[in-house]
Amino acid sequence: MAHAEPFDLDQPVTSRARAVLARRLADIVGLPTSRLTPRERWIVGDLLHDLLRQGDEQLRKRVAQRLAGLNEAPHRLLRMLAVDKFEIAEPILEECMALTDFDMLEIVQGGTVDHRLAIARRENLSETVAAALAAYGEVAVVKRLLKNKTALLAAPTIDHVVAAAREEPSYAPLIIRRGELRPAQAFRLFWGCDHENRLEILERFAVDRTILIDASEDIFPMARAEGWSDPLVRRILRYIDRRQRNREAVTLSPFDSLEGALEAMRVAGPRQDIISEVATLSGIDIGLMRKLVDDMSGEPFAVLCKATGLKWPSFEAFWVGVGRQTDSVQAEQARHVYAMLSVEKAQTVLRYWNLSTETGAH
Repeated sequence: MAHAEPFDLDQPVTSRARAVLARRLADIVGLPTSRLTPRERWIVGDLLHDLLRQGDEQLRKRVAQRLAGLNEAPHRLLRMLAVDKFEIAEPILEECMALTDFDMLEIVQGGTVDHRLAIARRENLSETVAAALAAYGEVAVVKRLLKNKTALLAAPTIDHVVAAAREEPSYAPLIIRRGELRPAQAFRLFWGCDHENRLEILERFAVDRTILIDASEDIFPMARAEGWSDPLVRRILRYIDRRQRNREAVTLSPFDSLEGALEAMRVAGPRQDIISEVATLSGIDIGLMRKLVDDMSGEPFAVLCKATGLKWPSFEAFWVGVGRQTDSVQAEQARHVYAMLSVEKAQTVLRYWNLSTETGAH
């Protein structure tokens, strides 16, 4: 009896046999635990892995479709197919519930933008996988991730997307609706948003501080008796305090009042000494004041006006002083913000901005 020639998987004559063998192995891999031990599944998975590595695209595609619905397929095999051409990987990426975070991280790293888009659509994405997707900075992937209501986004991921929104404004309306967004992040996002998104941030995050004020009322005299020696206590109490204006600075001001400083700006323009004085009298950092001056929409300065108890003519004095028109669309939008906010809520927003400026948060 003649000996059989060694089996060559690459010979065309074996293509039908290879397809049948792959299907049989895939069937075995998919058997329930009651019929197949873990060790047996690993062995069969390894054989199928080697077979597919040299198989044609159609064969890999058929096996991927077969494995996509299995909960116990070997992960090495799944990862190999999931980083294959997207047409092959698609059913596994979209349907396979057996993929672990480790699997998905490998796919995110080894796949294409189409692979990452498919991962971003998956339900119940963990914070770890979501962070890996966001880190690539692909606009379509990040937007899909933000739209995925079941994905979990960690605080550093939200920070990353908020920072990226400065260059990609389309992120803003999506991230504003995320439940993970925190006030400090929202008020940083505010600066790069259009009017409608700014309104949404203010409506959602501009809250009063009644509970904080009531809870800390007796701490103010304690801190005063200690000469405000604890800088952290001083900074937090400044956030809580009912007063926004720096009353002590008024006695030293050449303009007699905050209103007077803004009237001087109306006449003299945005001189640095006036800008600095407005910041001091308003009780805010000079860095924040410069941002208010540079903002072309006016809503932030409207927030300052309401927070400090200024009447609308003081906003107009500022607006004219920085060379803008009081009958412009931007002035109207700023007036809407001024009207919608209470003093308490405006102070909350202004103090978040001020804390962010003082601590160097971006």
